[in-house]
Amino acid sequence: MKISILTVCFNSEKTIADTINSVNSQTYKNIEHIFIDGGSKDNTVKILKENPNKKKKIFIKKKTSIYEAMNEGIRKANGDLILILNSDDILNSNTIIEETIKKIKKNPNYDVFLGNVVYFSFNNYSKIIRFFEASNSRVKNLLNGDMPPHPASFIKKKIYDKYGLYNTNFKIASDFDFFLRIFEKHKVKFKILENQIVRMRTGGASDQNIKSYIITTKEILKSIKINNFERRYFRISFRAILKIKELIFLNQKILNKDFKLFNFDFQKKNYEKKTFQILNSIQNLDLKKNFILSGMNLAFLGYYSKKDVLPQKNLIHWPDGIFTKKIINLNKIPGRELLNKIKFPKDIKSIRIVGNITENSKKFLKKKFKLNIYHTQLPYAPLKELLKKKFITKNSEVIFITLPTPKQEQLAFSIAKKSKNFKIICIGGSIAIASGEEKQVPKKLENFEFIWRLHNDFFRRIYRLFESLYFYLKGDYIYNLYNKTIFKVIEK
Repeated sequence: MKISILTVCFNSEKTIADTINSVNSQTYKNIEHIFIDGGSKDNTVKILKENPNKKKKIFIKKKTSIYEAMNEGIRKANGDLILILNSDDILNSNTIIEETIKKIKKNPNYDVFLGNVVYFSFNNYSKIIRFFEASNSRVKNLLNGDMPPHPASFIKKKIYDKYGLYNTNFKIASDFDFFLRIFEKHKVKFKILENQIVRMRTGGASDQNIKSYIITTKEILKSIKINNFERRYFRISFRAILKIKELIFLNQKILNKDFKLFNFDFQKKNYEKKTFQILNSIQNLDLKKNFILSGMNLAFLGYYSKKDVLPQKNLIHWPDGIFTKKIINLNKIPGRELLNKIKFPKDIKSIRIVGNITENSKKFLKKKFKLNIYHTQLPYAPLKELLKKKFITKNSEVIFITLPTPKQEQLAFSIAKKSKNFKIICIGGSIAIASGEEKQVPKKLENFEFIWRLHNDFFRRIYRLFESLYFYLKGDYIYNLYNKTIFKVIEK
């Protein structure tokens, strides 16, 4: 069974690579990807032409409306099924097409298959803003202005051939008009898929402002009239009330359960500039490769906003607190837990501590890992002074840096830049807690460890806390930085 995926685009250079990668990453290969560009003036067409997918088709239609472009794509499509995937949206996982085709083959008597859509925030693919669910009731409520998700609909091409394409007289609501015709007028049989098909960036053509809502309402009423149904003005005008639950009753964990981010193969260099890799389990860290491992917490995010630390090729994080959970919804992995769970391969013979550490902590590490422990003491000095020191890294050695963020990450970057082989863990003060020298963080404060640590070296830590928080809030609410950054979860 062949599927045609249609993508309409216009000046989409910032997002089109995501869409392409999500299609190219599919395990199901009998897919043709059709692009209809409306005359982009940026690099969109160039990116489309560089797409390595041999089954791509590109059509340039200048000054074409979105529904005219969709119709053009349908005419050019050779697939048995058609899925319309917007140029700033992605498929929910690399296996979703394969899984859906299996369900479709088991239900040959249905002609339309309706799935769910989740709306995510910019490049933060796991941060869900809205859940748009397909259901029987949405189809039954078409005359009230409700409708199932159009972007997650698999429609057999014969339905378009038999009942017509999208009405280009509508600017926004032609997808509603199409559903009204096939479901209410012609009683086309449909099947609810009951899983997430597509992830949409917030801010689509029909989801922007009050003006578009008014236009959509007028077009829905017009569609109902021309299809000879009774218009229900009150219900249609206040249909937005039904959408409130889509914004409020969200279970991020369940909605992200089957989500798997696409492969970053196409336009890979561009992704590396803005991508942070985060472990959802310590066991997923590849200890045979070069890496810099660092906790992603309030301090790191704050100094990222300040541009003291930036994404690096070999930089990997573990989620370290409530601020990371807010961004990517991963539970905290305390540094002391990392030390308890990490298991080094047999070719690792020693640990080098860079920074301050007590003799008791050295003994703890030696007993824990049964490795030789070496210590490079560093003075309390500006980073420029620390960078003057020469570090020789070995394949058989892991470096633990015990400085505060961002100094430890900056030092790690410098060491890595001058080394062919490196394994560096920016562990901060976690060794002291793991060894028992410092009191364990109470369970209730586990996600707020930065508060607990104020009891030790109060004035220095309170200054760092307020500085980190200031830059974090600036990055979040002024720069919108974390929504524009890709946070990629490393899974097994």
